[in-house]
Amino acid sequence: MNNWLVLIGTLFGTVIGTTGTIVSQHLASRAAERRERSARAAEFRAERLHVSEAMIEVGQAIERAAVNRREPSSELHDRLWVLQARLAIVASDRLKQTMNEWVIALNRVHWEGAPADQPVWVYLQEPRGRFLDAVSAELAGLEN
Repeated sequence: MNNWLVLIGTLFGTVIGTTGTIVSQHLASRAAERRERSARAAEFRAERLHVSEAMIEVGQAIERAAVNRREPSSELHDRLWVLQARLAIVASDRLKQTMNEWVIALNRVHWEGAPADQPVWVYLQEPRGRFLDAVSAELAGLEN
């Protein structure tokens, strides 16, 4: 009888130890997956932020050139198109739409000036504002 108690006790201890090990490994694996997902989301957000900031800088340079009536720079415009393509790869449909509207408006003022003798900044204010709102909304959505 004593041997049976030792054997049952040993088996019971083994089952408890094995169960504890499996549960702790599962919990550690889930925590690692959450950290990895969070790190990927942070990288994705950082990339969108970086490209958006670069687009804003180039857009501002194009607007400044149009206001000062400087000769259009194809290099500046090429940079804008590249940034637009980079952001389009990772952006939501709303962000793509507002980005395209702003880029079209920038293109117009860059090559033709603002319509109807309207100041450049007034013409660009609405599409730029929609783009900035879309960028902010998208980046805020990626924080959650």
